[in-house]
Amino acid sequence: MHQDYAMALPPCISRRQTDDIEEHALGVEGWHLRYDQVSPGRFSGHLSELRLGTMQIVHDRANQAMIKSGEARRGTLHVSLPLQGASSFHCAGHVIEDPRLLMARGEDLPELRTPANLELLCINLEAGEFTELLVRQRSSLDIRQLPRCYRLSPTGSHLELVQLAADIFAPASKTWLAQTNLRTTVREAILLHLLDLLDTTDPHEVAPSARMRLVKRARDYALSHPDRPPSILELCNRVGASRRKLQYCFQETLGINPVAYMRALRLNAVHRALRRNQDDTVHDIAIQWGFWHVSRFATDYRQLFGELPSTTLKRARGLID
Repeated sequence: MHQDYAMALPPCISRRQTDDIEEHALGVEGWHLRYDQVSPGRFSGHLSELRLGTMQIVHDRANQAMIKSGEARRGTLHVSLPLQGASSFHCAGHVIEDPRLLMARGEDLPELRTPANLELLCINLEAGEFTELLVRQRSSLDIRQLPRCYRLSPTGSHLELVQLAADIFAPASKTWLAQTNLRTTVREAILLHLLDLLDTTDPHEVAPSARMRLVKRARDYALSHPDRPPSILELCNRVGASRRKLQYCFQETLGINPVAYMRALRLNAVHRALRRNQDDTVHDIAIQWGFWHVSRFATDYRQLFGELPSTTLKRARGLID
C-alpha cells in the first residue's frame, strides 16, 4: 500500500550558496559535521536540501579538498553517492580509487578525505524503515555490518539515481513535487534504487517454476487494482522479492520487465480517466497517475495508443470525431 509518510504539505527545497567552510559544515539541519579545508584557495560551496517525510536528500558541492567527520541524525542510515569529481578519496583510512556508494549509520559516519570539486548526493533515511524493507524483500543485507563502501556497477545502474537527483533539484521540480502522490513516487524510487545498488544476490538462481509463481503473484495483485496500479516497491514487498529478482523473473517469463509492465497499466489507467473525465486537464490526470515528465508521458502514451492524450480527451468531450 502507498504510504505518504506525513508528506501532505508541499515540500520546500532549500538552497544555500556558501563562501566559508564553517558555514558549509553547518548548512544541513540536524547534522553535526566538522570540515577541515586541506587545499589552498577561497572556499565556495552549494547545498540543496529536500525532505520527503523522514527522508532527507542533499546535493552537496564544494570546490576545496576537505577532511570530513561528524554525524547525521541518530537512528538513520546515511548514503553518499559521488556525482562528479570523485576520481579518488579516502574513507576511514582506505584509498577509494573507483566510484563507490558509501553507506553508514547516521551517528557513526566514517572520516572522509574528499577531493576538490566533488559533488555528492547524500540521502538520510530511517534505519527502522529500511530494515523493514529488507525483511519484506527477503534480502540478506545486514545493516549491522555498516559502514560499507559498495562498488558501483560498470553497467551504470547508479546513473538512474543520479538522473532522479537531477530531476529533483531542477527548477521545474517545484511544480510536480507539490503533488503528494508524486512525492511518494519519488521517495519509493529512491528506496528502490538504493536497494538495487546494495543487492549482491544472483537472480539467475531462481528456478523456472519459482519464477512463474512469483510473476503470477505479482500480476494477480497488480491486475486486482485496475484503478490504482501498485508501485514497483509495493509489488516487490507484496511478493517478497527485490526489484532485480522481480525484473529477471518478468523478463524470463513474459519478455517484459516489471517497470514497463506497470507503466503500461498506469498508461491504461490514464486512458480510462481521459475517456470519462470532462473537467481535469491532461496534465492533471497524468500527475494523478505518477507521471511528472509530461513530455515523456505524452510520448509513451502515443506509442501505446497511437494518439496524443490530448486527442483522447478532445474525443471524449466531443470536440473531434
